[in-house]
Amino acid sequence: MSYFKNAPFAAARLIAYSCAFAFLWIGSQNWSYAEQRIKSMNAAPDVSQCLQFGSFQQDFATIYTDLDGLGSKNVYSTAIGPNGSIYAATQTGLSVLRKEEHKWRSLSTKIQDPEVKWIKKGSHYLYFGSMQETYQLSYTRDTVTKLDIPAGIIDLMIGRKSGDPHLAILKSSIYELTHKNAIKAASGATLKSAAELSTGQIILTSDKGLLHLENSKLIPISSRTDYANNTGTLLDNNVQAIAADGHGGLWTATLKGLNYYTHGAWLEISSNLGLPINEIKALAVGSHGEIWIGGDIGAARLFQGAWRYYAGRRWLPSDRVHSITDDGAGGAWIATEGGIAHIAFRDMTMEQKSAHFDSITEARHNRNGYVTDCQLTIPGDLNSFRYEASDNDGLWSALYICGECFHFAVTKEEAARTSARKSMNAILELVRLTGIPGFPARAVIRKGEAVNQSDAGPNWHKSPFDPDVLWKDDTSSDEIDGHFMAWYVYSELTADSDEKKKIAETCRAVMNHILDHKYTLVGPNGKHTRWGVWAPELLNNDPKWAAERGLNSLEILSHLKVAIHLCGDQRFKDAYQDLIVNHHYAANTINQKLLPPEHENNHSDDELAAVAYYPLLQLEEDPELRGIYLLSLQQTQNILKPERSPLYNILFGACSGLPCDAEAAVQWLRDCPLDLIKWGVVNSVRADVTLSELLDRFQHRQLTHVLNPNETQVSKWNYNPYAVDTPGNGGEESDGTFWLLPYWMGRYHKILGATK
Repeated sequence: MSYFKNAPFAAARLIAYSCAFAFLWIGSQNWSYAEQRIKSMNAAPDVSQCLQFGSFQQDFATIYTDLDGLGSKNVYSTAIGPNGSIYAATQTGLSVLRKEEHKWRSLSTKIQDPEVKWIKKGSHYLYFGSMQETYQLSYTRDTVTKLDIPAGIIDLMIGRKSGDPHLAILKSSIYELTHKNAIKAASGATLKSAAELSTGQIILTSDKGLLHLENSKLIPISSRTDYANNTGTLLDNNVQAIAADGHGGLWTATLKGLNYYTHGAWLEISSNLGLPINEIKALAVGSHGEIWIGGDIGAARLFQGAWRYYAGRRWLPSDRVHSITDDGAGGAWIATEGGIAHIAFRDMTMEQKSAHFDSITEARHNRNGYVTDCQLTIPGDLNSFRYEASDNDGLWSALYICGECFHFAVTKEEAARTSARKSMNAILELVRLTGIPGFPARAVIRKGEAVNQSDAGPNWHKSPFDPDVLWKDDTSSDEIDGHFMAWYVYSELTADSDEKKKIAETCRAVMNHILDHKYTLVGPNGKHTRWGVWAPELLNNDPKWAAERGLNSLEILSHLKVAIHLCGDQRFKDAYQDLIVNHHYAANTINQKLLPPEHENNHSDDELAAVAYYPLLQLEEDPELRGIYLLSLQQTQNILKPERSPLYNILFGACSGLPCDAEAAVQWLRDCPLDLIKWGVVNSVRADVTLSELLDRFQHRQLTHVLNPNETQVSKWNYNPYAVDTPGNGGEESDGTFWLLPYWMGRYHKILGATK
């Protein structure tokens, strides 16, 4: 049957046929499995589309402050002893963290000047000093001995081969320890540090450029390349730090960027090559080919040609970095003004990462089946968590249900089904407890629950079925979207026969409520809720609802399609056809996503559209309508693809059967941080970002491109991924649904494979 019999819809009919033909033709080219999925949600897609991948290196941070035994928050330098102990030079002395221990302890309380400014690892001793004295520490006995070395040493160079002290660096001279010979720098030059190249050459830094030691003389190194076809120069003569690699090269940190120097040639590395920090004050060369840099705005790591930026409390106790020490395993110990961070890497699989987010969600976010963020009464302290009854408990819990259903469908793990069932029972209660047939609550709170109430306003009511329950009204379309998707996915993948009947009964009640109230959601005050509107006369004719026309048309068509599938009522079939034939709702969906100036770029609506697209395109079999809906989805994906979202990319593949940039989805899932605490993030200070001329819908600055997820604040899929600076003090933790849902959806639809 054609849904476009009337003449005004001839254009829509032409679009539908064209889109249907295009998508069916593409599907015939062995690109997709769309035709199989139309027949059954459970149909296995073409395995050739499955992206296989192995384990990966997951970064994580361990942070230490004075609360962990450090004598002072302000740490100048670190070193790793041969026994695996970590030593720290602090404002109040020398501290050590023994291997397998979690607390630091002081080692140098008896030295004359307690402020330890530098620290260096030797083969037999650890060397450290204040501005006045130099000491050595026995690794085995923890005994401290004062050395007979001139006062005022600012650094000590350890011989690359011998592992013993070779040069003492003073402000205006160096002191050769073997020969007890002082060598002065050129007049006016202030020395800072030294390094030995793999060739044995000694290089020193100063505020006048680099010097090399030759025949007991300090000779300046040209700041310009000696070769005619290489125009590189030292970016700034005031060199802050240097680090030698194993091939005769020298990495050079300046306040204007990073240089690499080798055999008279300078390479300039700045923001045009992705460098996030221009004013570099700390530098380390790792043993696995990585380069670490640090400054007053955090740290960064260059590995396999890409920079990774580490800043904010998720990664560092303070963004003011003093020094960096390679840990020998790809990570680094980073000394900062606020303490020490150990950024490390460990092999992890996607399955292990899923288990990690599952454990977080179950431990602090599952309130009798309602899953959402939790509050931390002590910022950063996970033991201080408190549940939250949010305004969107229905939506967030529903998305969690979907993720666990896909998880169960893939693995048959009973724990996943149990979690999904618990949350399904919870959201079904949202409908029952209001006492208004088919009207779901935003949230419910039971008497005696230790939970933060979203607000204390007038929208909370006692349940007529349970006087110990408060429920909140003004239910949004967000909740309805979540309910219908969860009812569909759970019924298809997880439910037993009794559960299917119960879900169908609830679905029928909600859909009848919406139809009885002329496509609106009506609460206890007899008026429609603020956002619970899908009425044709409003979406098509009221200017105030013009922006919602495409999205809300998509939503109600999706809900009706689920209701038809679960309940089979003729009333729902008639309503679906009426909205398409007489109110052009299918055509409305095509422009559900537009960018300014035509439309507000609402990222919350993007998430709601995804939730509506999925059931609609899994269930719709009519090729004409699928052509329309797929055109809508394709236009939406064209706009969202630069965000590299695993949810939107995988959902696009699952609904269309077309290539969906699965590689970007996998990269995002890999790079997502393990820490889900919402710490503040500041990216506007970086050298490698560009701010957009357009402000976001809340009049905040935003970027022209999205950043790596471990460089931004953890958020659900309703946030702006282009946000540049995000406030946060560690007083909130996200649940893991935003990661679990796209991953297990991708696994279920065989877009993503199991770890090889």
